[in-house]
Amino acid sequence: MYTLKISDENTVTTTVKEKIVERSNYVDKIQIIVDRLYREQIDMSNDTTVWMKYKLPITNKIKMTQLVINNSAYENDYIQYLIPADAYLTAEAGDIEVSFTFLKLIQNEDESTTSYIRKTTSGVIHISPLAEFDKYEPSEMFDEIDQRLLMLIAKQKDLESLNKSIYNNMIKDVRLDTEKEKITLVNKEGEDTGDGIQVSDLSTIVSKDLIGKDPDGNQDGVIDLDKVPDLQSLDLLLK
Repeated sequence: MYTLKISDENTVTTTVKEKIVERSNYVDKIQIIVDRLYREQIDMSNDTTVWMKYKLPITNKIKMTQLVINNSAYENDYIQYLIPADAYLTAEAGDIEVSFTFLKLIQNEDESTTSYIRKTTSGVIHISPLAEFDKYEPSEMFDEIDQRLLMLIAKQKDLESLNKSIYNNMIKDVRLDTEKEKITLVNKEGEDTGDGIQVSDLSTIVSKDLIGKDPDGNQDGVIDLDKVPDLQSLDLLLK
């Protein structure tokens, strides 16, 4: 999933980059990750309104969309927002400049109000272009039948380009990232696809499947009898 991460320094970094094609609509999602506690002081998960402002790369039109929390305890310490890559966002190919604004009102004990406003620097969402055939418009000098035929040919070439893009993004291999201890899928262009799975999580799943779940709740192949629920203590049995 295409992922942007907002740091405590208010920078916006692309941590996972996947191909999003121009004029696609609701088939891709963009994930925004931010620390739940801003500089370990302000809780950004409660009563906080978040807006994403973006500028299209060709017309420079500026638009805004409000973000809604998808998971307020993502990987324990983060907030996860998900937005669909709709036709408004993917209208133009190129680098979309994005920034974020966090707004939070706090009611103080003396009944006064404190307004928190947090701004970020710019990040980038890249939109891959379709073939130029998709933008082709036949001259009005041609008769109606010729115009329709030309449009059909252009659409056919556009579909060929789209199919090629989908083919290049198909899963080709599996990669083990030893630094992050994660297994990810790799597409035909050698790029990581999806969030991947932690090696430790996979080991736990395989262990449960092969030997069953440890009765003590800790999947390490060793049974700690003192931690097994409803099991009478050995000391009592030996008395």
